[in-house]
Amino acid sequence: MTRSVHVLGNVQLDVIATPVTRLPDPGGDDVIDHIAVRPAGAAGNVSLALAGLEVSHRLFGAVGDDQAGRWVAAELRRAGLGDDLQVVAGQETGISIALEAVGRERAFLTAHGVLKTYTEADVPAEATAADLVMLTGYFSLPGLRGSGALDLLRRTRAHGGRTVFDTGWDPDDWRGDADREVLAMLPSVDIFLPNEPEAQALTGEADPEAAADSLQRACGGWVVVKLAERGLVARGPDGARLRLAAPPVVAKDTTGAGDSLAAGMLAELAEHDDMARALATGVRVASTVIGRDSLARYPSRAELLGEEPLAPLS
Repeated sequence: MTRSVHVLGNVQLDVIATPVTRLPDPGGDDVIDHIAVRPAGAAGNVSLALAGLEVSHRLFGAVGDDQAGRWVAAELRRAGLGDDLQVVAGQETGISIALEAVGRERAFLTAHGVLKTYTEADVPAEATAADLVMLTGYFSLPGLRGSGALDLLRRTRAHGGRTVFDTGWDPDDWRGDADREVLAMLPSVDIFLPNEPEAQALTGEADPEAAADSLQRACGGWVVVKLAERGLVARGPDGARLRLAAPPVVAKDTTGAGDSLAAGMLAELAEHDDMARALATGVRVASTVIGRDSLARYPSRAELLGEEPLAPLS
């Protein structure tokens, strides 16, 4: 049985600059190797990766009717993904500028635009009516934070669907109530996908295995802690434990790697109810994506690294 997949979250424009190791001096103009512009946001990244894998799905989100939004909408339509995208008159599109460099964690500058006012009331009822519903880019959706997002998760479960949740980084650096806000939502989440710094911030645990254990107790479903080039650790119901290494790759563009992992996982879960297999495919997709040029990054199934599924280490 093929399961239906819906992706809901922040659709926006991404500007990727690399390498950026410092900001230019006032009045200066630093020359760097690459600046790429692409339709993205966490939800856009997941959806484009799913499209590359030829997974039928629907993408729900909003952009403004400015030049950026019209271009993003046109690019998504070209990929067959624009039918459910709202283009909101008189609003600006969300834009993130990603600053990348070898040996340092990525940093972002973001203007939310229309995402500041995108609320639960703007989300069509059918968005939560699927077998697998991923809500992603939570902290890039100010208008959906808290009760709005929680209600979407609950609506999905009421329809009999499984919920997949990825928050992204709290723009307040977890100094406020964001940890309690997220932890309160986890009982309504079937698969939670934090990266290592997010899991550490939510739990206070420096060790990702301990953080995964803590979050799984709060969630009750699957918790997948993404460890970048080190792969992932996962905890599931009934004591399930997985650790998966990533293959060595020369990284060209790491922004959206976690979104690509989610897409690979969803692609497998749409066909097989096997988390070990799904996460192995997720790691393969993410590793393939980061090793490719920014504007030709999403692989088909035939282009994934290697030929056999990656085996879990434990």
